[in-house]
Amino acid sequence: MYKKIFLGVFFWCLAFPLVAQISLSDSSVQTVAYWKKGETYSFSVSLDEFKVVEKDTSERTTTRYTVDIFVLDSTENTYDVRWSYRDMSTDWGERDSLFLSIMDRISALKGGEIVEFRTDEYGSFIEMTNWEQIRDYYQIVSDSVSSEFSAFPEVAQLMKSMFGIYNNRNAIEKGVIKDVHQFLNFHGGAYRLNEPIKGKMQYPSVISDRLLDAEMLIELDKIYPEDNDYGIYSFVEVDREQLTNETREVLVKLLPQSQKEDIQKLMEQVGEVWDTTENFSIIHGSGWPTYSKETRQTGSNQNVKFEIRTIEMI
Repeated sequence: MYKKIFLGVFFWCLAFPLVAQISLSDSSVQTVAYWKKGETYSFSVSLDEFKVVEKDTSERTTTRYTVDIFVLDSTENTYDVRWSYRDMSTDWGERDSLFLSIMDRISALKGGEIVEFRTDEYGSFIEMTNWEQIRDYYQIVSDSVSSEFSAFPEVAQLMKSMFGIYNNRNAIEKGVIKDVHQFLNFHGGAYRLNEPIKGKMQYPSVISDRLLDAEMLIELDKIYPEDNDYGIYSFVEVDREQLTNETREVLVKLLPQSQKEDIQKLMEQVGEVWDTTENFSIIHGSGWPTYSKETRQTGSNQNVKFEIRTIEMI
């Protein structure tokens, strides 16, 4: 049995290029992509989304799918990567029949299964290279579903709220490929045990196209030299004052006839708002994450929304 385990680990290690970005002499690591053109790996992904109002959980949705990652090209300064989705299934929980019919129709429409993006030589995200295709696909979905369910005027508004914002590169890169950003979260950095990195960064808002100030912490958790990988953790919290100001601006736009006093009363009901993101990943010495779990909370005194995404190499 021990021989089988040893051989399994041995051949698993051979699947990766043997590179050294883990330094045991000073307990440090570098998260750098050592990828080759033509390399491909598959990952299972699960996304659990729900709201908590006081102690009650609602609107729970669980989505599972597989991603095939293929390195299209590798140059001295960039990697081009294809991210292909398949075998997607969603449990919508307790929703009304109209909503479920709409979601079934959206799922039946072909397109949007391929995302292509470019990174720098370290594996840090640069840009999405086929964002126009995703934009056009969302427009087709919105038009098709709105037409098919034209007897229900609220469907057109639902399609606008779901897909209308995805009409430019920035919105699509921020909102559509959250799993890609999670996967590449630590690339391009150097980290050392017992030396957490703290600082400020710009983080995308959940309710606008703006970048907001945020506090950031990254900490190398543990090095596993026998597996040529390491665990690493990050925590990001968006500036609460800026987030509160954005919330107020949204209320003013939604309620243009309201007086300042009305908006202030609504803000008092909303209470303090926050937006935090935690990420824990296991990254192999080749620069391929083999496991990643990200938890994002956006909330206020009224409710908290959770997004928990897990990515694991198959």
